[in-house]
Amino acid sequence: MTHLLIESDANPRVKRWKRLAADARFLRREGALLIEGIHLAEVVLEHPDVKVSAVILSGGRSTNEAAGLADKLADAKGAKVYVLSDRLYDSISPVENGVGIMCEVEIPEVPSDDAWRSLDALYLDGVQDSGNAGTLIRSAAAAGVRVVITSPGAACLWTPKVLRAGMGAHFSVMIIEGCPVRQLRERYAGRLLAADARGGENLFLAPDYTARGPICWMMGAEGPGLSDEALAATDERYWIPIAEGVESLNVAVAAAVCLFDSSRRRLLRDAGTP
Repeated sequence: MTHLLIESDANPRVKRWKRLAADARFLRREGALLIEGIHLAEVVLEHPDVKVSAVILSGGRSTNEAAGLADKLADAKGAKVYVLSDRLYDSISPVENGVGIMCEVEIPEVPSDDAWRSLDALYLDGVQDSGNAGTLIRSAAAAGVRVVITSPGAACLWTPKVLRAGMGAHFSVMIIEGCPVRQLRERYAGRLLAADARGGENLFLAPDYTARGPICWMMGAEGPGLSDEALAATDERYWIPIAEGVESLNVAVAAAVCLFDSSRRRLLRDAGTP
């Protein structure tokens, strides 16, 4: 397998990769992203629809496992493999002391409304923390929710930090970014459910809210929670009972509770268990 050596900071590809690693606007405009590490590289290899244009290795640090994975990606995806000095690799890599493999990946196309409007979904209203955003995507995928939607002003879901927190779940869900609440209300065929500590029904004591078709859980940012606009658009509101003396739950934890409560209710109903 031919590996192409790059030694200069002035190389156009190096400049491009640096911007993809650091500039959310640039990666959105280019429709491409960088992933780093063995696990994420294995994930994109397992998804035949994910397009990889380049594999980047660190000349002095890449393990045999990373080099072998690079060759598999080149064979399966038609990607070119580039080898950089450790210094040059580190100037691009979003991970300190990584294992020496990155990939430039094409951002999946935004799905049509018909592809997602009748499925269970998760809506992130103003969630800006990258770690939370990635964990929310991972939790959604684990709970069988295949649609993740963000409001304008929420974190870009394709940045390196969000991708690391998502652990590859990005490629198992459909992602729609920058959808205002009013558009969600118009485009989504199911019911909008708010997770809101300020009021509504007790999540664990409420009647089965999953029996009437698809649902979209709406989660707000840390601190302010759901916006007034989002709350006004919801069909139902639920709060999670927590022990006395604890003020609140992290948004990613709260979302996991809601998503898996929905999954549990459907499993019990399908099994005929009251």
